[in-house]
Amino acid sequence: MKGWGSLSRRGRAQGGLGSARPQILKLLMQPSELRHLLETFGYLVAKQGATAVLGLAYWALATHLFSARDVGLAAAASSTAFFLGAFGALGIPLLLLAEIDSLPAAVRRVTFSTGMYISCLAVLILSLVTLALSPFLGENLSIIGADPATAALFVIGSVATMATITFDSAAIGLHRGSAQLWRGSLSSVLKLAIVSILVLAGIRTAPGLLFAWALTLAFSLFCIPMLRLEPTPAGEGNLSHRVALARRYGVLSLKHHILNLSINSVFYIVGLVAAILISPRQLAYFSTSLLVESTAMVIPYLLALSLFAEISGDQSLLHRHVRRTLPFGLALCGAIVLVVEVAAPLILRIFGPGYVANGTTALRLLVLVGPGYVMKDHYVAIRRAQGRLGHAAKIMAMGTCVEVVGAVLGGIYWGMTGLCIGWAVAASCEAVVLLPAVLRVYRRNPPAEPDPGGPAG
Repeated sequence: MKGWGSLSRRGRAQGGLGSARPQILKLLMQPSELRHLLETFGYLVAKQGATAVLGLAYWALATHLFSARDVGLAAAASSTAFFLGAFGALGIPLLLLAEIDSLPAAVRRVTFSTGMYISCLAVLILSLVTLALSPFLGENLSIIGADPATAALFVIGSVATMATITFDSAAIGLHRGSAQLWRGSLSSVLKLAIVSILVLAGIRTAPGLLFAWALTLAFSLFCIPMLRLEPTPAGEGNLSHRVALARRYGVLSLKHHILNLSINSVFYIVGLVAAILISPRQLAYFSTSLLVESTAMVIPYLLALSLFAEISGDQSLLHRHVRRTLPFGLALCGAIVLVVEVAAPLILRIFGPGYVANGTTALRLLVLVGPGYVMKDHYVAIRRAQGRLGHAAKIMAMGTCVEVVGAVLGGIYWGMTGLCIGWAVAASCEAVVLLPAVLRVYRRNPPAEPDPGGPAG
């Protein structure tokens, strides 16, 4: 590590004591690093585990008590909302995740609220545009503009989706994992409760599912005080100060945004592609399989997210953490793939026999996307830590285009099964291309490299 060679030489001159100091410091430092990494990962897994169990329970209830067509239509609307959130985020959630903990406590609240206002406004505008275009977006998406009540639910749900994404990112950045856990659990429990009430009231429609989705997301934002942000000093929350914050972090935020779109927008784009290309019933089967795949593969992803949350510009720390997270992530992913390939029919049985008959093949194909994303997530975390956002964004943009083209071509020619195959093949090819860059960091501690795409901001 930088500077330790000179300390060792000085130690030899002083009788050898200094030569042991770097090793002693390294041994003392690494357990703390590992503990922080595992704490962040543990909170993320606990939150995701709790919300995943509750989310699967909700989805199982919906698939048993609502028709596949209504489930598919509701899934199309919520998938569209996530798609809008991906584009309307403007990099703000990731900026908060990376930067908010390093800010003075007095300015954290105004930074968080400013970021949330901007991202939610962007999604509000995008959701209104989507409503205007909904008659031209096919059968699955026509529901969002079918009547004023459904349109309002779609807009509220879209904006609330963006707000919760921003909240969760700030919670991770502030090491307030418990706040994220409570918000996700509250949303899932309320959704189960509201759907149960709707069923008892005899309301088993797609708008009913949208009502439960939008209301519970909005209500879960009452957990914001759990972030424990200090009150904003007088004068710091005025418009001019917020504009200054936006200018200060705007370029860096947009770089995060471009990179995030390049990697995470694929899931939302594929969901939107499915909503456009396949029938409502097939969309219900696809969305259920994608939900199971995403839930199963979230733990390897959370490892990479923890890596990003814990590393900084210290290349030695990056090297050590990648050596911990990459093998663990690949091993977990491999085990998950084997289990899902064998047990797919048993897993889907909780959603009903129709989902077993029509979704098993899709689930077995979708889970093959996972190994490629372990490599992809690590590549992105590494490039962020190195400050090479511009370069990574270009590479990821090309990879995203390849994945989307694979999914679209497969969906056009072979329907739901072709869509899954096209996506899995494209994601695997992309991982092969990214592998050398990840292995370079894994094998050795590289020097910091300049960003060919420009300064990090």
